[in-house]
Amino acid sequence: MDENHAPPKTLEELQTFADTLETGDILLMHCTHTFGKLAQLGTRSVWDHVAMIVRLPTDDEEAIKARRELIKTSPQPISKTMAWPEPGETGPVEVFEAMGGGVFSYPFAAHVICRGEFCKYVAVRRLRDAQGQPISKERQKKIQDFVHEYWARPYEEGNSGMMELAKPIFRRGPHKMVNKPRDKRKETLDNFFCSELIAEALQAAGILPEDTLNSNELLPAHFAPNKSVDKILERHALCQQHGYKLGPVEVYKAPKTTLHKAIMDRRAELHAKTDRDTGKPILKEEQTTNTK
Repeated sequence: MDENHAPPKTLEELQTFADTLETGDILLMHCTHTFGKLAQLGTRSVWDHVAMIVRLPTDDEEAIKARRELIKTSPQPISKTMAWPEPGETGPVEVFEAMGGGVFSYPFAAHVICRGEFCKYVAVRRLRDAQGQPISKERQKKIQDFVHEYWARPYEEGNSGMMELAKPIFRRGPHKMVNKPRDKRKETLDNFFCSELIAEALQAAGILPEDTLNSNELLPAHFAPNKSVDKILERHALCQQHGYKLGPVEVYKAPKTTLHKAIMDRRAELHAKTDRDTGKPILKEEQTTNTK
C-alpha cells in the first residue's frame, strides 16, 4: 500500500482515509453471504462485489438539494444499524453501488459500519492518470449525473439475474475482443447487478469504451489487478488517449484489525439504540427525546 495512504486503525482515521478518495475510485469487496461465496467460486476470485467512490459536491447547494429530493422520493433501504446521515453531513465521500435493495449511494463511513462483517474485506483501487491525478471535473460531473439518473433502479434478481451473471463466467474475457463492436440490444439498463452498474458509470464518463463493450460483460473479478478492466484500459484506443489506470489494491477493512474492532464496537453501540418492536434504528431526534 502507498505509504501516504496507511490503512485506517480507528473510525476517525477511516474518515481521514475517505478524504483521500476521489470520484471514480473502485471498491472491491469480499462478502460472506451465500451469493458472494458462489460468485467467488464461479469466478475463482476473492472479490464478489464492486462499488465506486463518488464525491458529493458539498459546496454546490443545488446538488445537495437535488440529492435530498432524490432521497425524499426514493430513500435508501433502511439499515438495521443506523439511520443514514443526510447528504454531506459526514463529508462528501460516498459509496455508489447496486445491492439487493437497488442502486443507491451511501456516506462512506456509515457504509463501512452498516455492512459490518457482511463485507469481510474491503479494498480500493484508485483511478488516476500518469501524473497521479484523479479524473477530470468534467468526467466527475458525468458520474454524478449518472448517479442521479439511475438512482433507485432495482437490482437484477431471480432466475434472469442468475443467468445474466452466469453468462460472463463462460464467455471469453471481454478484453480479448476489445475492438469488436457489440450488439447493444444485449445490454438492458432497467436493472443492474453491481459490476454492470460500475462499468456503465465508467462508460458514461468516457473512461471505458461504449461501442466495443457491453456493461453486463463485466463481473467484480474483472476489476481485480491484471484482469479485463486493466487490460481494456491498457489496450483500447480511447483509454490510451485519456491515460487513466487503476492503481494497486489497498485493503482498508479486514478481520482481526483495530479498525474492525472499532467498527463492531460502534455497531454494538448503535444496536443498543434500535427500537425493539420494529427492529429499526432510532432516529437522532428520537434518541434525544428518549434521553431527556
